[in-house]
Amino acid sequence: MKILAKTALPLGAASLLFAAVPAQAETKILFNYFVPPKHPLVVGIIHNWAKRVTEGSKGRITVSYPAKTLAPAPRQWKMVTSGIADATVMFNNFERKRLSLDQVGTLPFSITDASSTATALWRTHKKYFEAKNQYKGVKLLGYIMHGGGEFFSLKNPITSLADLKKMKMRVPPGDVAKALAKTGAAVVPTPGIKAFDVVSKGIVDGMIFPIGDVEKLKMTPYVKHLTKVPGKVYGSVFSLYMNQKVWDKLSKEDKAVVDAASGEKISMDSNNWGNFDIEAQEIFRKKGIGIHNASAEFTANLKKLWAYQDEAWIETANKAGVDGRAALDFYRAESQRIYKATRK
Repeated sequence: MKILAKTALPLGAASLLFAAVPAQAETKILFNYFVPPKHPLVVGIIHNWAKRVTEGSKGRITVSYPAKTLAPAPRQWKMVTSGIADATVMFNNFERKRLSLDQVGTLPFSITDASSTATALWRTHKKYFEAKNQYKGVKLLGYIMHGGGEFFSLKNPITSLADLKKMKMRVPPGDVAKALAKTGAAVVPTPGIKAFDVVSKGIVDGMIFPIGDVEKLKMTPYVKHLTKVPGKVYGSVFSLYMNQKVWDKLSKEDKAVVDAASGEKISMDSNNWGNFDIEAQEIFRKKGIGIHNASAEFTANLKKLWAYQDEAWIETANKAGVDGRAALDFYRAESQRIYKATRK
């Protein structure tokens, strides 16, 4: 007892000692992304989410990022489900067979702005898709969308289907590539992060791409014309999610924090990406790039040619046990409603 007495700290001193040791975060989330670190997807969305989670948890949850991507863009799902990273943001087109329902967000003529459309997709997911559990193995935290894809030309403006038939076009892989092929254009399916290569080397005559990303990915010097289509040529869906086991280990309190930082808050942050479209157009004007609005005739011809996409998605949704027509109508109407409400 005497020995213990000699080595024991007084109660007050012990309290001071422990108070001097900072509390350690209980959960460290390794978050992977595959785009450049200054891309608006990172600085305007992922970082915002991480800040909300860390602040909301009072430091119990921290988010870190690897020095470079831990897997190529198409391998994000396997990377997270196998535990290489805890969370990621993914371009859903790479898992479109697995995640068939939220491909509704890719349909043409549906985009209002990035945040309104992403929020509408999240609400559509909660109302129609969530029960089908297509995200089994991960915890879906939110959807991200950009402002939609438009036509760009490296030489002459695109004003009709006849113009497209003469062109070789960079397009996103998948359904968008199939749709553009129906115009008679020669398609060159290329992931967005590799678009610069085919554009800068003159491999293509034009491309379909988000307006802001043309500037952010340094392709502005190569384009001569932009053609804007009402509702856009396509939408792109990105999802932010974490490994299900990582989610399951969180306390009830911390799950509530992550939920509060996610969902529609992630969707609304999409405008931090979409707003670059406005800035880019100002840069285009200063550099003499032609900006054109698709004519009513050109738009009508595109809608007629691409009407099959709605029907194909509805059929896919019906097979998955979802009322496809109801879900599609809800998604488009909700996007319009949110868009108008945010502009009052």
